[in-house]
Amino acid sequence: MQKTLLLFFILFCSLPLLSQDSKPVGKLTGVLFGDYFYKINGDSTCLSNQYSQYKKSTQGFSLRRTRLHYEHYFNENFTGNFGIESNEIIKLEGKISLILYDANFEWKNAVPKSSLLFGLMPAPTFVWGLSEKIYGYRSVERTVADKNGFGTATDFGVCMKGNFGGNDEYGYNIMIGNGKGLVPEVSKYLKFYTSFYRQFLKSLYFEAYADYQSGADNKYRWTTRGLLGWKSSNYTVMFEPVFQYRNNASGGVPVNPYAFTINGKVNLIKKSDVNKSEIVNLFGRYDFFNPDSNTGSSGFVEHFINAGVDIIPLPNFHIIPNIWMTFYKDKSISNISRNSDIVGRITFWFVY
Repeated sequence: MQKTLLLFFILFCSLPLLSQDSKPVGKLTGVLFGDYFYKINGDSTCLSNQYSQYKKSTQGFSLRRTRLHYEHYFNENFTGNFGIESNEIIKLEGKISLILYDANFEWKNAVPKSSLLFGLMPAPTFVWGLSEKIYGYRSVERTVADKNGFGTATDFGVCMKGNFGGNDEYGYNIMIGNGKGLVPEVSKYLKFYTSFYRQFLKSLYFEAYADYQSGADNKYRWTTRGLLGWKSSNYTVMFEPVFQYRNNASGGVPVNPYAFTINGKVNLIKKSDVNKSEIVNLFGRYDFFNPDSNTGSSGFVEHFINAGVDIIPLPNFHIIPNIWMTFYKDKSISNISRNSDIVGRITFWFVY
């Protein structure tokens, strides 16, 4: 499977070489990020957080994502997208493996200022919304909805997305998908996504998002998410809450995970070039996560803190010393203690 994907990707990227047109007909891009990490505190547990399985004093290097993406231009309104990815989670026979994460066809201006897409594509939950764009540090940690399992980054289906307004200050996403992410599984139950965003005063952003996924045995779920952010040339700040209702999730009882994040970035040093390119940024983030807000007498809530320095010696190349911390608080009257996970990291991130 891995070799087949790689061969198909090479053949797909070779299409421009077969064209007699002298104009470019495609673009190849990629991204890579990984870390050196040292676990300062915490025990090895069965929790799903990134470093929970490691014992205290564990250290090493990890490649958390490497991705290649090819966009083929049939003409100014029709494009095809194909992408493969490798990361530390996806493994075959214990080895890091490749997956297909993007394979879709886009019809631009199917209606004015809007595109129609069909295939495997990013979902509006956080990728095609404003969340990742304003946050800006996916290389350091996933967004709050992604990190805590409120949805999938990709899905197979059909999507309409676009902008409207005099200065494109309004935008929307509407998608119908299988709701299975990268799992090649279909059923009569589909997932419906919708989001709407608005830009004010050139720097203030608002977004509202909702989805609904039906399921067998009345096990449906719906998700709501909001976003309020300010993004300027010198600093960024964002507040994002997310709530999910899972019907019949546990023994016929609903489960209601809830989370929110507050994060921001401040630029300290810029170049004196035309683009005022950033050289050094400070960033920080706090997340609150309750796996089930429907009960207040069992389980743990999580407090996540991440902060660091983003050093950009070359365009699209980042060296990011940062601290990654998760603290746990027992919701019951027993006040059960659980050691915090504290990890020091140096993250490397580049785009090409």
